[in-house]
Amino acid sequence: MTRIIVIIFGVVVVALGALVAIASFIPSETYKEKFEALAQEQTGRTLTIDGDVGLTILPSLGVNAQKVRFANADWGSTPDMMSMEELNVSLKILPLLTGSVELDSFTLVRPQIHLEINRQGNANWEFTPQTQTEGEEVAASGETDSQAGSSVGNPIKDIRLGDIRISDGTASYKDAQAGASYEITEINLGVSLPSLDDPLNVDGSAVWNGDKMTIAMMVEKPRVLLEGGTTAITADASTPKVTKDFEGSLVMGDTPAFNGNLTLNVPSVRALAAWAGSPMAGTDGFGELDLKGTVAGNSTEFSFSDAVINFDGMAMEGFVSANVAGQVPYIKGALAVDKIDANVYMGGDADASGSGSGGSSSSAATTSSAGWSTDPIDMTGLRAINADLDLSAGAILIQKIKIGESKLKLKLRNGVMTANLAKLALYEGAGKGSLTLDGSRSTPKISADFDLSGLQAQPLLTDAADFTRLEGTTLFDFAINTSGKSQKAMVSALSGKGKFDFQNGAIRGINIAQLMRNVFSNPLSGWGAGGTQSTDFSELNGSFTIARGILTNSDLKMLSPLIRIAGKGTVDMPKQTLNYRVEPKLVGSLEGQGGSSASGIEVPVVISGPWSDPSFSPDLAAALSNNPDAIVDAVKNLGGKSGGASDLVDGLLGGGSSDKESGAGKALKGLFGR
Repeated sequence: MTRIIVIIFGVVVVALGALVAIASFIPSETYKEKFEALAQEQTGRTLTIDGDVGLTILPSLGVNAQKVRFANADWGSTPDMMSMEELNVSLKILPLLTGSVELDSFTLVRPQIHLEINRQGNANWEFTPQTQTEGEEVAASGETDSQAGSSVGNPIKDIRLGDIRISDGTASYKDAQAGASYEITEINLGVSLPSLDDPLNVDGSAVWNGDKMTIAMMVEKPRVLLEGGTTAITADASTPKVTKDFEGSLVMGDTPAFNGNLTLNVPSVRALAAWAGSPMAGTDGFGELDLKGTVAGNSTEFSFSDAVINFDGMAMEGFVSANVAGQVPYIKGALAVDKIDANVYMGGDADASGSGSGGSSSSAATTSSAGWSTDPIDMTGLRAINADLDLSAGAILIQKIKIGESKLKLKLRNGVMTANLAKLALYEGAGKGSLTLDGSRSTPKISADFDLSGLQAQPLLTDAADFTRLEGTTLFDFAINTSGKSQKAMVSALSGKGKFDFQNGAIRGINIAQLMRNVFSNPLSGWGAGGTQSTDFSELNGSFTIARGILTNSDLKMLSPLIRIAGKGTVDMPKQTLNYRVEPKLVGSLEGQGGSSASGIEVPVVISGPWSDPSFSPDLAAALSNNPDAIVDAVKNLGGKSGGASDLVDGLLGGGSSDKESGAGKALKGLFGR
C-alpha cells in the first residue's frame, strides 16, 4: 500500500513539474493572443496588453500583466473604458479541491475606470459577445440559473484573501441623460480577510471634488453575513465636509439594514450638499450639524432615537426619522428645541430697523432717513427638505420678535413652512397662532394669525416696529400677510386687520396736557412738544385694517382721569408718515376706565408728517363749532374753590396767572373772543 502511495505521489510531482516546465517554455506573446482573443469573444471589445505577461501554475495559478487596456464602447468619450499600469492575480490551486478560495494577491496599479451613459440610455458596461446569438443567450441564461442552483449544493467553505490592493486609481462616471458627471481620484484601497470566520477589514482613501476622504470598516463575522445573519460592524469615514463614526450591527438580505450608535459632524450642511453634487437653493442657513444617537435603517430610510442634535445654533433632543429616496429628503420627528431661529433662513439683518420712532427727535430722524432695510430676504433654503415635526421650543426668534416657551407643529412642504403654535409665551403674555413662511417662489411670502393677551406692549412694539412710546398690558388680535424680497418691499405689501386693547398703561415721553397747552399757543413739531413726562391711561383700544402697508384706524379711544381721547386716521408704514386726527377732551370727572365722556372741552389736534418728527396743530374752529355750551358746562363742573379743579384747568390751558381772573377764564375768553 505504501508503495502504491509513493508511486502516485511521484507521478503527481512529475506531472506538476512538467506543467511548470511547459509554462516556462511558452512565449508570452502566446498568452497575450489567447487573453485578447478570449476578451474579444466574450465582450465584443478589444483587450490590449502593451507590456509583458507572466503566467505561473505552482504553487498558485497566477497572471501578471503590464500596461493593460480595455476598449470603450464606440460612442464612448474616451478610447478606453479601463486601463492600468499593472494587473497581478494569484490564486492557490490545491485549496480549491476542498472548497476553499485562497486569493494570494489581487492588485491593480494605477487603474483608470470610466463609466458612462449616453443620451440614448446605453451604458458602456453593457457588452455584446461576438459568438452569442439570441437563442444562445436564453440557453446561457438557463445554464447560469442551473449552475446557480447547483452551486447552492456545493457552497464555498472558506475564503482567504491575501494582498488585495488598489493603488492610485481613478474612477469617473458620466450620465449624458441626467447631465451628471463625477470623478474620484487617488483611490487607494486595501482589504484583509484571513478567513470567513475572522474579521474583514477594509481601509482606503480617495479624493472627491478636491477633498480627501478616508474610510475604515470592520465586519466581525463575514460568514454570518453571507448566510443572511447579523454581525457586528464598525464604519468610520472622514472628509473636511463630514466626519462619521458608526458602531453597531449589519444584516444582509434583500435589503441590507443596520442598527447602532452614530456620531456625525458636518461643518456645513450646505457645503456638504454642494460637495456631494446636490447644491441647495439659497444662501442662508443649513450650517453646522452635530448629531449623536441610536440609528437604524437601510440605504434610503433611517431613524434616530435618543438623538442629541445641534443644528444651525439650535440644540435639540428627541426622535427623528428621514427618507432620502426622493429628490428632496423628508424628515419627521418629535423634538425639544432650546430655540427656533427663523432668521437663519430668512437672510438680511434681523437687527435692521425700519424706523426710529421710539428714540429722540434727532436720532429718530437719522434712522428714519435710512428707511426700511433693502437687504435681500431669501427663503429658498426652505426648499431643501420636507418635514413634519412636533416641537417644543424654549424660544422662537423671528426678525427681532422674541417668543418664549412654545409648543408647535411645524410642516414644511416644497419651500412652504407652516408653524401652528398651540402654546405661546410672548412678552409676559400668552396666546396661540400660526405663522407661514413661503419660499416656494422667488419672492418670499409671510403670513401670521395670532390671538394674544396679557402682553407687555413696550417690549413687543419695540421689537416688532421699533416703537418705544407705548406701554401697558395688551390684548392683541391680528391677521396679516405680505410678500417681498426685502424688508422695505414687505412693509409696502403688508395687508391685514386686527384689534388692540391696552390696559393701565402710559404714553411715554408725551404729556398730553402740556401738548394741548403748547399747541394752543403755536403749531408745533416733534415728539418733544409733549414734554418729557408721560401720560397715564386706564384704557386705550381700537381696531385697524392694513392695505398696501397703510394702516387705517377709525375708532381709537383712550380713557384717563380728566382726559378722554378719540381718534382716527392713517399710518403710511412704507413712507413712515402719519395723518391722524385726535380729539382730546377735558372732562369734569376724575374717573378713568369706564368713566363718562359725554361732555367736556374738546379741541381736535391734527398730527401729520414723518412719524419720527411729526407736526401738531389745533383745529380751534372745529372745537368752537362742535358745542360751545359743553365747554361752559365743563368749566362749571371743574370750577369751585380756588386751588381745586380750576387750577388743573389753568395747568392744562396755560394757567398760573397771578391776576384775580384765573388763567382758565382768560383762556376761555380767548377761545370765544370775549
